[in-house]
Amino acid sequence: MNESTHPIAVEMRGVTKRFPGVIANDKVDLTVRVGEIHALLGENGAGKSTLMSALCGLYQPDEGEIFLRQKGGELQPANIQSPSDAIDLGIGMVHQHFKLVATQTVAENVIIGLKGTPFRLNLKEVEAKLMAMSQRYDIPVDPKAYIWQLSVGEQQRVEILKLLY
Repeated sequence: MNESTHPIAVEMRGVTKRFPGVIANDKVDLTVRVGEIHALLGENGAGKSTLMSALCGLYQPDEGEIFLRQKGGELQPANIQSPSDAIDLGIGMVHQHFKLVATQTVAENVIIGLKGTPFRLNLKEVEAKLMAMSQRYDIPVDPKAYIWQLSVGEQQRVEILKLLY
């Protein structure tokens, strides 16, 4: 695989994150090329979630840099100060512990907190869009189902659809 056929999409260089009494990440490098899928493996407390939280704007690295290539451009330093910044750059994260409201429907959970959500919601429109996305990406979920009714696997699908939506 070379740079011309599979360009780097995200590169984390020398990322270090410290918390009181512990170094969670110590000069970590991670390169993700377009079309690649990665898995981070390690024991509890190894720093996997911390590293991804730095990429997604939940934490700020104490050292190191994050670079991002957008729409065929050059690799550029990414200024990710918040989850909102990450989302604007097309970066999202499915958390290990889901961030869903059990008493609401799939559709309601997907649109919670979206920028530009109108005061009056057209849930039928949201449900139709979710159904189309569900079919397009082969992620079957009923947009009208309540989260408490779903299996853990189905809840994970909802989190993925939230990112795609």
